[in-house]
Amino acid sequence: MSLPSTDTSRHDNILAVLRTLREQGPVARVDLGALNGISSATVTSISAELLQQGLITEHPHATPRPAVRGRPKTLIALDPQAAYVVCIKLSINEIQLVVGNFAGQVCHSEYHIIPTLKLTADDLVTLLQEKVSAVCAQQQGKFQRLAGICLAVQGVVSSAYGTIIWSPALSFRNASISDHLVEYFNCSVLLENDANCIISLLAAQPAYADSPNLVVIMLGYGIGMSVLINGVPFVGANGSAAELGHSKYQPDGALCACGRRGCIEAYVSDYALYREAVHHSVLLNDETTHPSESQMRSLTQMAAQGDPQAMRIYAEAGRALGYGIANVLALFNPDLVLITGAGVRGFDAMQEAMQHAISEALVAELVGSTRIESHAWDQDMTCMGGIAMTLYATDSQTLLSTNERA
Repeated sequence: MSLPSTDTSRHDNILAVLRTLREQGPVARVDLGALNGISSATVTSISAELLQQGLITEHPHATPRPAVRGRPKTLIALDPQAAYVVCIKLSINEIQLVVGNFAGQVCHSEYHIIPTLKLTADDLVTLLQEKVSAVCAQQQGKFQRLAGICLAVQGVVSSAYGTIIWSPALSFRNASISDHLVEYFNCSVLLENDANCIISLLAAQPAYADSPNLVVIMLGYGIGMSVLINGVPFVGANGSAAELGHSKYQPDGALCACGRRGCIEAYVSDYALYREAVHHSVLLNDETTHPSESQMRSLTQMAAQGDPQAMRIYAEAGRALGYGIANVLALFNPDLVLITGAGVRGFDAMQEAMQHAISEALVAELVGSTRIESHAWDQDMTCMGGIAMTLYATDSQTLLSTNERA
C-alpha cells in the first residue's frame, strides 16, 4: 500500500544509484556508472542532485596504494539519516520492532510480550499505533523523515489489500490493517508474510544469484515457505500460496495450530517437537505451548548425544519435512531449496530421515539437479528483509519528498 510516485528514465537512474549504494556501500562515481550502465556525466549530475537533497554524502578521498599513480577516487555513500523505516514482526504472543536507517542498517530493536491471541483487530491497530509512535518519538531528530512501515506476519496475508487473512498468532480473520496505519502515520505501509521477507533478503545475496527459482523453508514455531519463480515471488490468488506447513503429511494425524490434523507443521514445528518430547518424558512439561529457545536447544542436544527418544522425534520430523520437500520438487522444480529459521538448529538431526523420505517419494529424475541446503539462523532475517523491502518500496517517495522540500 505505497503512496504514488513518478516514473521517468532519470528517476530510474537515480533509484539505481541509490540502491547500488545501499547494496555496495561507498562507491566512486565512475564505478557507479559502470555498475549501472549509466554515463559518467549522468552519474555526476545525479550525485550533485542527491548531495543537495541530503540523500548522499561524500567520503574523504580513499587512500591510494603507493604504486598507484593519479588522483584517488572520491567515494559517495547514502546518508543514513536521510530517512528511516520501521519493521514490525508479529508472532505468537510477541512483537518485535526494528528501526532501519536509509542505508538499510539496523539502529534500534525492541521486543514486547503481548497476549496476541486475545487481541481484536481494533486492539491490534491501536497497539501498533502506540508502539510505532513510541519508537518514532525515540528517533525524533535523528532522521529527516519516516519513509515507511513493514508489518511481517506469520500466516496468510493479502499484501495488495493490506489484510491479514489468517494468522496462528491472532484469533480474528480477514482484518484490514494497513489502511489504518497509512492514515495514522501518513507513510507507505507494507503487509508481508514473514517468509516472504526472508526470501527477499536471501535472494539478494551473491551466493544465490544463480538460483532464480528459489524455495526458502522457514522452520520455527511454525513452518513457512516462500517461492521465487524466475526471480518473481509466487503468492497465489489471495496471498496463501506456498503454505507448506499446512499441506498434509498424515491424514487424521497430529493436531496442528491451524485446528486441522496431519499438517507437516504438526510434526516439524517447535511446538510439535516440544509436544512429543513432553509426551515421551524427554522434556519436563512447563505447561506452555510456546517452548523457549533453551528448551529446544536442550532437545536438539539430546538428539545429538544419542538419546533414542529425541532421535526418534527428530527422525519423524525429518520424514514429514522430506515428504513436504518432495512435493515441492515435483511441483516447482526449483534450482535450490534453502532451509532456515530458528528451527534449523535441529536440521542435522532431521537430515538423514529427510533425505530418505525424498528418495522414497520421488524418482531420481524429479529430484534432478535441485540442491537442498540449510542456511544458518545467526540473526533474525525477517526484520532485515522487511527493512530492505520497505526501503525499496519507498525510495521513490523519499525522492519526491526531498524534491518538494528543496
